[in-house]
Amino acid sequence: MRQSGNCSALFSRAMPAAPDTTVTIVLATGNRDKVREIRPLLENISPLFKVTTLKELGAEVDIEETEQTLEGNALLKARAIFSILSEQFPAMIALADDTGLEVDALQGAPGVYSARFAPTPDGNTPTYQENVRHLLHSMKGIVDRNARFRTVIALKGSIPSGDKQFEFEHTAEGVVSGSITLEQQGTGGFGYDPVFLVHSTAKTYAEMSIVEKNTLSHRALAIQKAIADLKTLLEPGFTPLTCTHSPQ
Repeated sequence: MRQSGNCSALFSRAMPAAPDTTVTIVLATGNRDKVREIRPLLENISPLFKVTTLKELGAEVDIEETEQTLEGNALLKARAIFSILSEQFPAMIALADDTGLEVDALQGAPGVYSARFAPTPDGNTPTYQENVRHLLHSMKGIVDRNARFRTVIALKGSIPSGDKQFEFEHTAEGVVSGSITLEQQGTGGFGYDPVFLVHSTAKTYAEMSIVEKNTLSHRALAIQKAIADLKTLLEPGFTPLTCTHSPQ
């Protein structure tokens, strides 16, 4: 398993993994739109992986995103959900993501604050539409509209390996370049999808079907990288090796 940034686990071939252990992947988000996108990408990895959600497990958890990076927030959420639920499963992976829209003309904003970009009088989390309108207002009159969407997927897991239980953390990142439109285009998707024009398709995410979006989006790319690494757990043999330090 490859690591992004600081690492806590690597795999090499040597010792057989337990082939009959079902690994429960818990989607560490209460956002139904994210679940709707992420779940189909994970459900066909292998019969040995079972995908479930916080809602299905009866875990209503609201985790405050206090880190200054996407990777930090993704790991924060994965660690929290793993801590709460891991004792319920012999093998479990908490999968969390954090996503940011980075606009060049706004010096990378809204970035890690993408979900909380628009100011609200009551201090509550703004709606999708409030964030979109605030972004378009902030970009009024600006010619350079280049932007990118970045997603970091964090995995926090525990699996049996030989006669031991092996815990690991891992991150994977997906990036898609695009630009901010002058007005909203399309009715699908969520968040900033109606104003993010994907350069490779000349369409906004909101103008794509969920199937099309899931072939090329930032979140899909990050999930695909994470899936490639998860598949190493199913290979005939591996030995988990811990790094000399833990991720911060």
